[in-house]
Amino acid sequence: MVETKTNYEWLGIDLFDQNVGTGKEITIPVTLSNIQSQKRGFRINIKARFEQVDKLVEWFIKFNFQKTKDYTVSPIDPVDITENLDIEAKATRKFEIVIGTPKGGYINDRASFAVSISSEDGIHSFNKSFTVRLVPVIMALKTTVGNEFPVSRDLEKRSQKDKAERLERDPHATNEVLSIISPYEVKGYIFVEAMHPDRVNVIAKGIKGFKGSVVGDIKVEEIEHYLTPKPAVSGLELGALVELIDGPFKGEHAKIMQIDSSKEEVTVQLVESMVPIPVTVRAEAIRMLEEK
Repeated sequence: MVETKTNYEWLGIDLFDQNVGTGKEITIPVTLSNIQSQKRGFRINIKARFEQVDKLVEWFIKFNFQKTKDYTVSPIDPVDITENLDIEAKATRKFEIVIGTPKGGYINDRASFAVSISSEDGIHSFNKSFTVRLVPVIMALKTTVGNEFPVSRDLEKRSQKDKAERLERDPHATNEVLSIISPYEVKGYIFVEAMHPDRVNVIAKGIKGFKGSVVGDIKVEEIEHYLTPKPAVSGLELGALVELIDGPFKGEHAKIMQIDSSKEEVTVQLVESMVPIPVTVRAEAIRMLEEK
């Protein structure tokens, strides 16, 4: 990311390249001062250029003056935007330029914005460009406790089906779910990397154990300590009491009888079964209830 901080006597504005998810707003505060002793006019101009898969996908530009002005731009309708401001002598105006990323779009679609601000008398001028690139975001989905893995599994299956259906009408369609993280230590939540979070909610609707999504994106720094995989059998002990959270015996309590670290499998004995039955399951399919 290349950042350009501009603080002239007559202008304050920060422009820098950004990687942003879809359906987001980038707010750029602007401080514009007339340092002369008479009223002057200023011109703000923005030109947008695009590199994106779908030429119909629209971006948005908004000026928050005293009255908000909105513009829609796209590769087929780039629009050269110009706004004019009159500022009294020795006065300052503060406003915002807001860039809205599209709800659609594909990974690495990008738009470059050339911003020009100048006084009509030609004394002051400013010209800078910055680029906004669309990237996936990480979102948190809520699940019932104990259903983190089943929800992850069912979401992956549904997203594959959704991709296959969309490929029939869009040859550029990709999987809406790029990756799923279900840390053993986190109960009631899973983390999903996605390009379009709103689509993930649609795909997940109706999955048993899915309880909705958390508003806002998750920074990778918040979950990076989960990204180093630990053996699924880590922390398990012989004789420990566990609950089966997946498979035909889901919900049953059992005792660990054998641990196979190489296969990451556990052999358990169902506690409430009248006849002791050893069952071998994946380590991810059990949840510790209490220590031995």
